[in-house]
Amino acid sequence: MWFFLSLYFALWSAIYLPIAKKVLQRVSPTTFLFISNIFVLMFALTVLIYSEGFPHITNKFLILMLASSIFDFIAFMLSFRAIKLSPISLLAPISSFSPAFTTFIAMFTINEVPTPKNLFGILAIVLGSYFLNIKDIKKGILSPFKRLFSDKGVKLALVANFVWAITPIFQKQAIFQTNPTTPLFASFTGIVFVTLFVLPYVLKKERNQILPSIKHNIGWLIMIGLFGTLGQMAAFMSFSQANVGSAVAIFRVSALFTILFGAIFFKEKRIYERLLGASIMVAGTLLLVL
Repeated sequence: MWFFLSLYFALWSAIYLPIAKKVLQRVSPTTFLFISNIFVLMFALTVLIYSEGFPHITNKFLILMLASSIFDFIAFMLSFRAIKLSPISLLAPISSFSPAFTTFIAMFTINEVPTPKNLFGILAIVLGSYFLNIKDIKKGILSPFKRLFSDKGVKLALVANFVWAITPIFQKQAIFQTNPTTPLFASFTGIVFVTLFVLPYVLKKERNQILPSIKHNIGWLIMIGLFGTLGQMAAFMSFSQANVGSAVAIFRVSALFTILFGAIFFKEKRIYERLLGASIMVAGTLLLVL
C-alpha cells in the first residue's frame, strides 16, 4: 500500500508545481504559503473530524513537529522563490539530491557508512544533473554544471531540498507519538505551525493582498486544499508504513511528470535533455535508498 500512496503523492507534487508557478506570478511567496495552507487546513480539519478524529499526543510529538515545521517553513519559502525565478522542468529534478544529502548527513551524525550501491546512486544523481544541460557541453566539458549551478533558482532549490532531507526523520517519529496512530493529524499539526510562523509577517506587510489573492485564485486554492490534503495523508501514511528513504525515493518520480507539465503548460524548452537527466537522477535515488 505504501508504494501506491507514495506514487499518488509524487503525482500530486508534479501537478502542484505548475499550479504554484502560475499563482506565484501574481502572488508573493509568503501570501501564497499562507492562503494555500489555510485551504489545506480547512479540508484536513474536515477529514479529521468526520473520519480519524483527534488522537492523544505526547509532549515529544509537539517538539518533533515544531522542529519539522521550522525546517519546512524555511524550505517552502526558498522553494517558492525558486519557482518564481526558474523553469519548473529545471527545478523538479533537483529534488533527487535530497536522499544524497540524507546519506551524507547520516554518515557524519549516526555513523552510517554508505555502501557501494549508495555511492553509485549518488554518482548517478550527479551524472543526471550534468545531463540536464548536456547541450552546453559544446562550450566546455564543465559547462553543463556551470549552467545548472549558476541559476539562482537552482541554488535556492538545492538549499530547500537539503532542508527537506531532514524533515521526514522528525515527521515519522512524530506519527508514532499519536494514539491511535494518526498520520493526517501529524501533517495537520505541521501545517498549523508553518501557518503560524508566516502569519505575523503576512498580517503586517501583506494583509491587503490576502482577499484579492484568494478571489483571483479560488479555483486553484480549492484544488490545492482538496488534493493537497489527500497528498499529505498519502505521504504521512507511507512514512508510517515503510522506510522513510523508500517513500521519499518514490516521491522523486514526480520530477518526470513535472518536466512534462512544464513543457505543456509553460512551453519550457530543452525538455528532452531534462527528461534524460531526471531519469538518471531518479534511478540514482532508487539505488540510493531501495
